[in-house]
Amino acid sequence: MINAIDLRTLRNVEFLRFGADFYGLVNANDPVVLNIEPQHVAFKIKLDETSQLFKLEQSSPLTQELVLDDERRDKAINGISGMIESYCYHFDSATVKAANLLLASLNLYGKGVAKMNLPSESGTIDAIVKDWETKPELTAAITLLGLTAWVAELKAANQLFEQKYLERTEEYGAANPDTLKSKREETVLAYYELRKFIDANSVLNPSAAYEKLINALNALIDQYITLLNTRAAEPETETEKATVIK
Repeated sequence: MINAIDLRTLRNVEFLRFGADFYGLVNANDPVVLNIEPQHVAFKIKLDETSQLFKLEQSSPLTQELVLDDERRDKAINGISGMIESYCYHFDSATVKAANLLLASLNLYGKGVAKMNLPSESGTIDAIVKDWETKPELTAAITLLGLTAWVAELKAANQLFEQKYLERTEEYGAANPDTLKSKREETVLAYYELRKFIDANSVLNPSAAYEKLINALNALIDQYITLLNTRAAEPETETEKATVIK
């Protein structure tokens, strides 16, 4: 039987590479002889459609602008977080009290805001800034620590990112009625259909050819599972964040 893998956790580039490798292994083992040609072709069609949409999205100048805008707001949230944490060790008790208050407000939204997926980060920063601007005790703490300019930068950077994100979404939707996410889901369904037929035929008509193919496919899947397990313990870079499903 072919091993399971959660394809949803693969980044777009990884998903397309995995699909191409999977298709290639099946193709090298003669899908006609294995009686899986229709499913093999259907998977390739969906994979190619997904690949074209991905190329269209990445070719947009707004995509590169988004990467830079995301880096800007990440620097702002990381910078202000670092300053708040450093003030927790200040010699002045009033400063420490204000810093601990702000740190507690940040912790309500979890650790590593800059490592969240793009839409989640936008919403989280909006909520943090709203708290700091509307809750008197937090506003006073921001003023006491001299962080007003930092908050303004964080707010401006996040608003610019949200504006560009919306522009790219509208541009992308106007260029093609399909979305990368929905097309990728169609590709996953085609993958499962192909996998189902390989497994079924290997049980109904066992042969060395099926065993060879399944062993090769499982070796491929194991490589990607190892990749996912390794990444789970590592922080994402800015470039990696931009390649996940939005």
